[in-house]
Amino acid sequence: MFFPARFSLYALFVLVSSALALTTASWSNKQVLVMYDSSLTSPENVPADLFKVNEDFKLSFVDYSDEEAQLFLGEDAIYHHLVFLPSTKRTAAATGIVDKFKLLDFFNKGGNIVAVSSSENSLPESVRLFLNEAGIYPAPKGFVVDDHFDTVSVGADSLLEPRILPDAEVDKYDGTAALVGNNAFTFPLVKAPKTSYTVNPKDASLTAEKTWTLGEQGFLAAAFQGLNSARLAWVGSEQLLTKELVKWTFQEKGVLKLQFVEHYRADEPGLSNRTQYRIKNDVVYTAGVSEWKDGKWVPYVPATEDDVLQLSFKMLDPYHRLNLTILGPGASEENGPNDLNIFYVNFTTPDHHGMFTFELDYKRPGLTFIEDRRVVSVRHLANDEYKRSWDIPNSWLYMTSFAAVVVAWFLFVMNFMYIGEKRPTSAEKETTEKK
Repeated sequence: MFFPARFSLYALFVLVSSALALTTASWSNKQVLVMYDSSLTSPENVPADLFKVNEDFKLSFVDYSDEEAQLFLGEDAIYHHLVFLPSTKRTAAATGIVDKFKLLDFFNKGGNIVAVSSSENSLPESVRLFLNEAGIYPAPKGFVVDDHFDTVSVGADSLLEPRILPDAEVDKYDGTAALVGNNAFTFPLVKAPKTSYTVNPKDASLTAEKTWTLGEQGFLAAAFQGLNSARLAWVGSEQLLTKELVKWTFQEKGVLKLQFVEHYRADEPGLSNRTQYRIKNDVVYTAGVSEWKDGKWVPYVPATEDDVLQLSFKMLDPYHRLNLTILGPGASEENGPNDLNIFYVNFTTPDHHGMFTFELDYKRPGLTFIEDRRVVSVRHLANDEYKRSWDIPNSWLYMTSFAAVVVAWFLFVMNFMYIGEKRPTSAEKETTEKK
């Protein structure tokens, strides 16, 4: 009678111990799960060095046929990154991981995903549907990229986003292609040759209905980055799966961090991030930005002169939209190394009162997004803050006119009373009457 109770306690103990172990591991290591098809490869044949970016990464391998595998422990993701390798089957038994809605939840919680297709095999249907949500539409299983006149190859002229995929050289491409939707956060990485097409080699005739892509309409690799900066990368062949692409997807490169934001009146630099300004105040706005590179934070420098951070000072519409200038490097910690660049701009608040927003919105392909909003109020002048009459140049005309009227009136009164014809006295009046 006591055996079931002891067994339940033991199972609970094992479950709690596993949860604690996974939680501890997730804090100390970055967990990477590689999904593979045992009929195509084995964990020993998977290029572990490609996915193990550094010593902080820990790899786990799960077969698509593992029905017990799970992606979440409660509401928390067990892994930081997922890798999906090609599979021979349309559906996967590991529904605890290979599920469209679970993948969406994983991505929305900040998880990163790498998906790899091939010329002979494809990804499970749930993974393909997840890619469709991101605007990436891989060709069906068995579709390959071919060319009318030449061998399909990949070179520097085929690459579209050097920040994400800086280099890739493939003399003879053996893989598939995808269509990419019109999504601002989807980035085509490698374009197909102009004379290429994607079809199933088993089809006897080449028709528009049986063709997945034509020419540069197709892409051999694509990426997507969500508003939460979670990343997704898809490649049509293992030939394009490079270390740099994996590092970008796993957020080991192209990661920006907003270290601080300050705004203050130019005549009161010691009082920053105030909540109220006055119309026509001179304001200074500063921001510190770092970039994660080679395992440490370094000052961020935009790639080109045209690539600038912009500040919008807006109510409903921007009253000011200003480019920020690099002031110089700085440190995020006292007495620490220079790990950020300080950007600044000076401007004058508009002659309009109301609620305004300091908005910094910096979104560039290949970089994590920076968004910061600070709401402040802008008031009118107080009664004792208006200029006196003598401080306004245009008022001198009216003040002069007023002074001229006063002086003229004073002279008129003086003339009337003292300078005009003398009035006769009573004695003079009597003498005049006797005559």
